[in-house]
Amino acid sequence: MNRLLFLALLATAGCIKAPDVVLVDRHTLLEEQAAARMPVAEGQVAQAGLTAGPAPLTSGELTKSGWHTDAAHDAIAALYSGWVDEAQMLDQLLVRHCIGETNDGTLASTPDACSGATDLAEVARRLEKANRSRRQIWLYVQQEHAQTSEADVRAAWRQQRQKALVCGGWWQRDDRGWEAKACP
Repeated sequence: MNRLLFLALLATAGCIKAPDVVLVDRHTLLEEQAAARMPVAEGQVAQAGLTAGPAPLTSGELTKSGWHTDAAHDAIAALYSGWVDEAQMLDQLLVRHCIGETNDGTLASTPDACSGATDLAEVARRLEKANRSRRQIWLYVQQEHAQTSEADVRAAWRQQRQKALVCGGWWQRDDRGWEAKACP
């Protein structure tokens, strides 16, 4: 009986075998997708945080606050120059008609009218930052003046921006068309 059991066990042992294992030197599709670079999404994440800019201060205000050393003035000037550069860049885009001041008080991209080559992603980033700053200002003004509606704040903003707009800057008319601000 033991002999028969031994033969049966020996016969079945040949039927059981380990599966073939194949090693591939390549990532699976899921691994490739997970490791992919997504510059658009990465840019959106980078822009999600607010980048605070310096507030323009007069030298009298700086002296009054105790910032009267040359090193402090240099530090403030360096911060302020970054803010001015952003405003100057927006003015250049307005004059080149790559962006325009819209009727609702925001800035909008106008690539069809743009003169010269531009990086549309960079323009979009700057527009998003400028419009986010404007919305924060409007919200603050509206909170300070509880009786004022957002539409009134935006209308006052637009009126002031029309006066301050750089000569030749792109401006949206009431009929939703675009024109350059006339130079005095």
